[in-house]
Amino acid sequence: MFLQSICFGQTKSIPKTDFNTFFVCIDSVTYKQLYQSKYLKDTLFICREQEEETNAGTYTGKYLIGESATLEFFQPKNTHKLGDNFGDWGIEFKTRKINILDQLIKKSNSLKFSIDTFTTTVTQDSLQISWYKSLSLKSSNNELSILEYQTDYLKSLGLTDSQINQSMTFKEFNGILSNGKKYPRQFSMVTYIKLYADKNLIDRLQKFAKLNNCQTDKNTFTNGETTIEYIEVQKMPKFPIKEIGFSLINDQIYQYEKISDNLDIKILGKKANFIFN
Repeated sequence: MFLQSICFGQTKSIPKTDFNTFFVCIDSVTYKQLYQSKYLKDTLFICREQEEETNAGTYTGKYLIGESATLEFFQPKNTHKLGDNFGDWGIEFKTRKINILDQLIKKSNSLKFSIDTFTTTVTQDSLQISWYKSLSLKSSNNELSILEYQTDYLKSLGLTDSQINQSMTFKEFNGILSNGKKYPRQFSMVTYIKLYADKNLIDRLQKFAKLNNCQTDKNTFTNGETTIEYIEVQKMPKFPIKEIGFSLINDQIYQYEKISDNLDIKILGKKANFIFN
């Protein structure tokens, strides 16, 4: 996936993680129409459609890149791979510095959580380098993961050893890559995700919240910046995402646009929401 919320109850022994990316596989019509809104492209998001090729496979998506997060949209393909089927989705948090993920893997093992770990690599100048390492709680159609950029990748971006070893949010990281240039659009960060969840998914969501040291309350958990709310169901719908909320840098006048029959966007002030129908 194309890479780019400070926890309540934080303790010194538990490292901070930040919300990083949300990805979802939408219907082909919505995917096609996603970039047709001039307001979406010119005001809200940096928009890119591109192909990524890694050791995990090759995929093409539309990316809405923000100051502190990324939204990724894919369209269905005739495979059984996660992300290629309508309704597949994933939530990715990210560590703030290298060698933190190993602590979280140890924590997972001590809590007896069943996790997957994987190192994603990419080819640069004919050389295979480690891009990021991940810890995942996943099923066949969704994934909850924590990512950590690897040293080789960070060095390829021009970061110094000192920068690589310091703790930084994505906003700070992006500031280094852009040489301090101001983010040119309005999308700041993802603040809210609402979805349907059955008992198996709820169990994984609760484990994910614990690994990210988030505060839980009934059917929500939050790290203070991003809140995830789930509606418990016995049987999962084909498309389980209800809403994605995100904050904006500056106040906006009220806007409401229908991207497709299945997706609307609503903007008011410093808040915006993708609403799935």
